[in-house]
Amino acid sequence: MSVTTKFTHKLAGLGLAVMLGATGASAETLKYAIGFPPGGAATNGIKEFNEKLSSEGDVALKVFELSLLNLKETAPGVRDGLADAGYVITAYYPAEFSETNLPVEMSMLSSIGTPTESTGAVMTGVISEYVMLHCPECQAQFKRENQVFLGAIGTSEYVNLCTTPIRSATDLKGKKMRSALAGMGRWAENFGATKVSLPANDIYEAMSQGVVDCTMISAPELGNLQLFDVTKYITTGVPGGSFAGVGALNVNLDTWRDLSAENRARLIAMASYNSSYVTVNYSDNATTDLAKAKEAGIEIIPAPQDLRDATEAFVLQDVELIKTNFANDYGLKNVDEKVETIKGLIEKWKGLTKGIHSDKDALAKVYHDEVFSKVPADSYFMD
Repeated sequence: MSVTTKFTHKLAGLGLAVMLGATGASAETLKYAIGFPPGGAATNGIKEFNEKLSSEGDVALKVFELSLLNLKETAPGVRDGLADAGYVITAYYPAEFSETNLPVEMSMLSSIGTPTESTGAVMTGVISEYVMLHCPECQAQFKRENQVFLGAIGTSEYVNLCTTPIRSATDLKGKKMRSALAGMGRWAENFGATKVSLPANDIYEAMSQGVVDCTMISAPELGNLQLFDVTKYITTGVPGGSFAGVGALNVNLDTWRDLSAENRARLIAMASYNSSYVTVNYSDNATTDLAKAKEAGIEIIPAPQDLRDATEAFVLQDVELIKTNFANDYGLKNVDEKVETIKGLIEKWKGLTKGIHSDKDALAKVYHDEVFSKVPADSYFMD
């Protein structure tokens, strides 16, 4: 029996059933909002997870795809109870989620140094572990926003989707570049581009109307956000990193506390599948969508080595600016120690995800063993 099969049997077996009180849990359905349209890496991953969740217990999701809340509305929507749970992008709210956004802003470190097969798999582990096991300040901020964090996801490595080509560092000069992360915006500005901040749901219109020349984003958003129609060139290899500023299963705090103890425990125990399914879908869809883009006549441009080298130099020096910004702008304490913890987690998760980044069950197992199994189900967000 394989390791992943053993893990699946373990979660479905008597031991977990007893732990979750399978004899007494009441059926509960949570309204779940995700601001992507149907058929993408994230929405398909959530559906896969929900099928597994609902088939093995008494709690399930009713998934609303871009019909209840858009991506920017989801954080306040979950806070206010418009949805019981949702796909919350923390980077849209830099002050409210500043503690969690610290490791999110460091994601470009996952693309340099020790090679990795999936920056997304790495950063999913980093953010999930950091928030759930090492950062009470992160949890306090989620609590102030009336929600519970149940794990992250990581996109495939960030590339540039453009209406004009980027073949060299010189080509970046003067470009208007959409960025969801401040660090990636600084990367663009480092080469003479102009950073533009706007929500993902607005990218299509911005590119079609020339408001931006490029968007720094993962390749699967070509399909998720229908960007095939407005993209003419894709430069791969830069800026790198992964977007992992996502609470992939954030639950309204009042809803959480109203759930039965058995169903709270089940959500924690099963959440590693959610993180794994969406993350692996992003990795798989990146390969598929880049192939589709090429077939559609979109030119794929590998970043030249000198631009990659300059990017690595930028990432290393930018860490110091990240420290300063988070201390000065958001009042984070002990930033040096937190950054060292995050750097250590990045290296740790590069090792833990090696060779399993495309295996959903194996990845779920390592997320479960290293993070979710260590979360105290009886007290998590209950005080």
